[in-house]
Amino acid sequence: MELQPLNQPEPIPYAYFSTPHKAPSVFSRAYFTWVKPVLLIGKKAEASIDDAYPLPDSISIEKENLTYFLERYKLFWALILSNWKLLLFSMFIGNLSSLFNFSAPLFIKVLISYLQSDDKPIMTGIFIIIAFLVVAGLDQSVKGWHIFNDKVIEIKVKNSLCNVIYAKVLKAAKLPEGLGVNILEIDTAKICWGFFKLSLIIASPLQMMVSIYLIHLQVGEATYSAIVSLILCIGIGYLASENIKKYSESIMTLKDKRLEASSQLIANIKMIKAYTWEKFFKNTIRNIRISELSHLKKFHLLNAALSFIFSATPCITAAVVFVYFTQVMGESLTPEKTFVTLTTLIVLQESLHQFPCLITDLTLCIVSIRRVQKFLDINDLKEIPKGDKINLDNCSFGYGDKILLKNVNLEIKPGEFIAVIGPVGSGKSSFLNSLIGELELLSGNAEVSRKIAYSPSLESWLQNDSLRNNILFGEPYNEKWYFQVLEACSLMQDINSFPNKDLTEIGERGINLSGGQKARICLARAAYADKEIYLLDDPLSSVDTFIANHIMKKCFLSLLSNKTRIMVTHNLSTLKEVDRVIVLENGKISQISKPELLEIPRDLIETHEPEIQPLSSPTSKLIENEEKFSGKIDKQLYFDYFKFSGGFSMLILSILCMAIWVITRISGDIILKEWSNDSKETSLYLVLYLSLSFGGELFIFLKTMFLYYFLAIRASENIHRSLVNKLLKAPVNLFYDVTPSGRIINRLSKDIASIDEKVPYCFAWVISSLFRVICGIIMIMIYFPLLLVLLPALIWVYFKLKNIYLAAARELTRLEAISRSPILNHFSETLSGGKIIRIFQKSEKFHKKNADLLDINGRLLYSLASIEGWLDVVLGLLGSFFIFILLIAIIILRNEIPIGIVGLTLAYAFTLPANIEYFVFDVAESENSIISVERIKQYMAIPYELPKNLPIDEHLRYWPENPSIEFRKVYMKYRLNTPIILKDLSFKIKAGNRVGFVGRTGSGKSSIFLALLRIVELEKGLITIGNVDISQIGLKKLRSAITLVPQDPLVFSGSLKENLDPPGVRSEQEIKIALDTVNLSAFSIDHQLQSNGSNLSAGEKQLLSIGRAMLAHTKIILFDEATAGIDYNTDLYIQNLIRKKFDSCTILTIAHRLGTVLENDVIIVMQEGIVAEMGAPKELLSRDSLFRRMKDRVN
Repeated sequence: MELQPLNQPEPIPYAYFSTPHKAPSVFSRAYFTWVKPVLLIGKKAEASIDDAYPLPDSISIEKENLTYFLERYKLFWALILSNWKLLLFSMFIGNLSSLFNFSAPLFIKVLISYLQSDDKPIMTGIFIIIAFLVVAGLDQSVKGWHIFNDKVIEIKVKNSLCNVIYAKVLKAAKLPEGLGVNILEIDTAKICWGFFKLSLIIASPLQMMVSIYLIHLQVGEATYSAIVSLILCIGIGYLASENIKKYSESIMTLKDKRLEASSQLIANIKMIKAYTWEKFFKNTIRNIRISELSHLKKFHLLNAALSFIFSATPCITAAVVFVYFTQVMGESLTPEKTFVTLTTLIVLQESLHQFPCLITDLTLCIVSIRRVQKFLDINDLKEIPKGDKINLDNCSFGYGDKILLKNVNLEIKPGEFIAVIGPVGSGKSSFLNSLIGELELLSGNAEVSRKIAYSPSLESWLQNDSLRNNILFGEPYNEKWYFQVLEACSLMQDINSFPNKDLTEIGERGINLSGGQKARICLARAAYADKEIYLLDDPLSSVDTFIANHIMKKCFLSLLSNKTRIMVTHNLSTLKEVDRVIVLENGKISQISKPELLEIPRDLIETHEPEIQPLSSPTSKLIENEEKFSGKIDKQLYFDYFKFSGGFSMLILSILCMAIWVITRISGDIILKEWSNDSKETSLYLVLYLSLSFGGELFIFLKTMFLYYFLAIRASENIHRSLVNKLLKAPVNLFYDVTPSGRIINRLSKDIASIDEKVPYCFAWVISSLFRVICGIIMIMIYFPLLLVLLPALIWVYFKLKNIYLAAARELTRLEAISRSPILNHFSETLSGGKIIRIFQKSEKFHKKNADLLDINGRLLYSLASIEGWLDVVLGLLGSFFIFILLIAIIILRNEIPIGIVGLTLAYAFTLPANIEYFVFDVAESENSIISVERIKQYMAIPYELPKNLPIDEHLRYWPENPSIEFRKVYMKYRLNTPIILKDLSFKIKAGNRVGFVGRTGSGKSSIFLALLRIVELEKGLITIGNVDISQIGLKKLRSAITLVPQDPLVFSGSLKENLDPPGVRSEQEIKIALDTVNLSAFSIDHQLQSNGSNLSAGEKQLLSIGRAMLAHTKIILFDEATAGIDYNTDLYIQNLIRKKFDSCTILTIAHRLGTVLENDVIIVMQEGIVAEMGAPKELLSRDSLFRRMKDRVN
């Protein structure tokens, strides 16, 4: 959707709009006071994109330099070099932040030394406090900027990757089968997250080295035992990372397969419902999902084990160090040595806690980099040398080693009108693709003018935009030329019938237009471009003869008379109008001749019959804007998530595990304090400390297992299954016709990925940080109960700041999620229309639109990054204030407090504000992640079709024995805001009759088929089949009794057997007989078909569709202009098949060739949603009927 503001935003000072992070004052820059305008978003009734900061020039797509470095380096190094300044700064402040972490053990050392001195001068204490304030202030600014800068890196990397991936789609020679939005959504996200963590590669080892050095200052050679522990820990981590890499690669491959199957489901949902194949596609997606979740389980198990290892290492290391120090070295523990070492190990633990995530994220990053690199390594299209005319000298074209056209010798002069003919699979479309440059020139010499326009027929590509914009296609509006083109392409009558004339919105993939209208709009787009060469791929196959004659005369022979025109055609009657004819057979030119001297192959001889147009009923507004939630997150979403996970048992067990951990942690550290004061009972303290430390970490592992391995997997499985079920039950007209596919795919890709991985991790983080806060509060309560007076106020301020942040973050996150859908729509649109975009030389225009969409998304991410930096700074400063008060209390009571208590309290006090900060961040992050559940839950409330099965179905086992059909006073419209299409429609069809429907565009022919199949439910009226009201029958029973043979057959990626019989109810022998009958026996039943049947010709796809109808064994067959766009010989073969194989069936046909209609028992002439005439062909032709006038006009 277009992200337009619903309310006029409050003006933001210009200073904030121009590179806002470069605020005028140093203080404002350092402490993020410049983010105030964005924080106010949370107070708005309706936030919009205008409330977000503009992107600084340095990270906008306009300044993207990844493309430059990719010309010289592989992706990883190109990303490093294109972001080296940001990465260098990130590593600098990351390491600085790591060093600041050691201020805690150093301050504890200084303070304990101060308290152990005899005089304890007050000024020294004040100096310690002042030093702490200075260090804390610098520390928080550095930490905030570290977070902000890493987020900026993430934005720049993401946008750069999306930009180069999109550019590759526009120029790739052959896109891989199954390429979908995963590479744009999931892979780029994983690479970004890896680069976000890149600074930790240096910061974490540095933190380890400093920790070891500080521990060495306290316990000497006992440090070596710590080094051994760390080496073992890192070694295990490396081994685990190899397995994580293996599983993550499998998960991404399975995600690709699932998204490909889901995309096929969404793109072909109307046909899938008509064939009642929902169960097959549901099972296909479910089986892929089961495999995906199986690998995800192992992935989570490895992560849980890895987290346990790195979490337990500091505790085990502390125990080993203290044992070595006391037992081997024979030294006694003192409070200073104990608590400086303990605090240093806590800092080390924070570093080690990041290691599992770091290893996982970097592993996933590497996997995704390899996937994207593999895509970027695809060869680009090679342009054919430019020339003033078309000249092919002994040329062969194809893909790689596959030759599609051989030894082509041809010269076409400017202004010539050339026809290209040939049987099915002879290479006609390949011939046009070779001139366009879509096929690789394998040998020979060629030159072709680049000023080419192209008009497809059956595979028409249109944008979700107004009809006018589809024709202009980015060209300036010239009113005179525009109306000349509309007239020449016979579009004026159609446009005048549309609600908003040429400003009427065309649905995604042209869903609200007939095949003929789509073909004529594509032709108008080509004509308006005013190029030198016109490549016309059977442009007249989808229009009736009257319109075909009009287009031939007004467009090809008049408007474009001085252009070079090359037209593929099956209509031999048009050959008399062309200058020369090219005959193709088996990928070779067999003849080039003037029409009058042409020897036409026998299998191409035909008498072209008049054709009639199908239905369309566009409305002025089709695609609905995506709904944006506002305000606080509904707490019910959390309950819904846990219900999907099977209840609250795993959550309760996780909380119990953390409660036990708190007890073991506090008890262990108290024992350590006592040990430092009593060196006599070393063995007892050692056993107790080891048992409690290791036991506590074991409960952390159990908590992680409960959340990741059980709760998360169940929730992921159930949420995805529920979403797919809802999508399968959603009605075509009320949901799919008004919802862009990219919006649906966004839920199935990014939102499901978030639920799989991010949501459970966020819950785990929230629980962990909460109990770490509880642990700190209990310890302080034990020894410094007076500080608890301050703690409620501190927590209140924390949550007040959190709420300010969350209010803004929620709105920005929702807007960001909405802003992704146009990016995905644009990407999907480009995937299907890349050829058209390249031919019309609109790559730059589409690339610019993609850049604009990415910048909009980047603005929202940038604003989110800025308020995250602010939150980190203010929460850190608040925590420092708490420690400041504690230090004052210690200085005041310096002569009364035991040193052991001071050391232990400070060890917890220094981590408590950070843990509260982590908790606030984790709560905020969990709220942001739960928005994915909110977005999916939104689709749980979409409209749904009536039941698939009803009790009456059991009593209709052999229905319809008598396949008669009756419409009684039927009224139908597509949606509430659309006009009535069928008006008081009544007619009867006898069982076994063959009925042809004819009529102008918009007369209601295709709507009759949709009403019969209940793809669209009636407003009122009654339809009966075999004297049974179809509204009382389950949808599955009804649709299983009818077979639809459409103009553009559904072909999905899979075997030929799966395509013919997805439910798997027919034997291999039956399938082989069907293949033989429809003349497709050259293919084995295991022959793999590509999505949309891209490796089949139009005729082969139609024969496949007839084969399905034969295997279905239904008594009612619907032919929706099923032979449009195929050659006469194949059409004749299909008509003979219909007569022989369906002779006892009731057959309804939307007319394509008038000769076919004349052979029917009954003809129904539709006009404005009613039956204008009905009768036998001879009877209608014997009088002055509408049908006779129609036939006379086309003759």
